[in-house]
Amino acid sequence: MSDQPEYLRRLKENQAKHERGATSSGQGQGGSLSLQEREALKWAREVASDLRAQKNLAGARYAVVLRVQSATGTPVHSLEGLTSREALIERLRPGSGYGEEVVGSYEVRGGRPITVSTDAEGQIKLVMGSARPGANPLTPEQMLRQATAEAAVRAKTRPREREGKGRGGR
Repeated sequence: MSDQPEYLRRLKENQAKHERGATSSGQGQGGSLSLQEREALKWAREVASDLRAQKNLAGARYAVVLRVQSATGTPVHSLEGLTSREALIERLRPGSGYGEEVVGSYEVRGGRPITVSTDAEGQIKLVMGSARPGANPLTPEQMLRQATAEAAVRAKTRPREREGKGRGGR
């Protein structure tokens, strides 16, 4: 038993638990985001150069850039991560966020921007764009497999040396 009062011990335990929770969730820390999530953040900065906030990006499958009306009246851009396609569609519905406008959407895992359109019945359609370069890097195993496949193709298409031809003609 320690000499500390019970309330101090519990306070320290709660603080330690909250510190562990904040570091594992990855919010506010750029180093804990995956490469694909950092690529989504880079895309968001291209779409909205004055990006001020990011929310729930760690572990998200989709991301949206929102133009939010601030209290002073100036528009502020924010990046929000969404976990599912249904959540993305719900976020894209008109009137889903008061004072917010969706500027762009992005598939984090696929590394592709998403074009949003609505059909005649009012259904939201998502059209995936082409993948951005560097969004989906190859693992070392995939690199090795790709290199061996390319080497096999090069070996088949390499011109063969003819016998008797060369220096000296011997």
